[in-house]
Amino acid sequence: MIHILENIDKWKCEYKKCGAKCCTEGIQLTFEDIKRIKGLGYPIEDFLDFDETNHVFRIKGKDGKCFFIGKKLECTIRENEPLICRLLPFRIVEVSYSDEPLMRLKPVVDCPGVGQGKKLDKKKIEADASKFLHENQKLIRDIKKKGKKGVIEEI
Repeated sequence: MIHILENIDKWKCEYKKCGAKCCTEGIQLTFEDIKRIKGLGYPIEDFLDFDETNHVFRIKGKDGKCFFIGKKLECTIRENEPLICRLLPFRIVEVSYSDEPLMRLKPVVDCPGVGQGKKLDKKKIEADASKFLHENQKLIRDIKKKGKKGVIEEI
């Protein structure tokens, strides 16, 4: 179940105005995100970190920003961006995996693109959030069963 805690009607990514503050190192990846990015020709060891504390895969950083941020602050993998990035202008504030997975989303604070651009497709955001929940739940199970190395070998 996806809960959007505050409503936003329109949004446009104004990454040049805010210095791409959402494009940070440590963005969480799903198994499908990793496969998609690897399919673009990026070696896994170049962009992938494993968070030992939370048992999740994350994007490596480059000068405190996402590995995939270009010199002009543009996303170099925009058409293949991770599910987390597709949730913008919302960020995940809570995830729980009980009987029914639950995710709470809240708008990114001080985003200059809020109220700009085209109307947000809430159904698409909810679909991407649900996909993230389910892919991440599967990845967590696989990591527990096969370990980090076993999961990476499958990619």
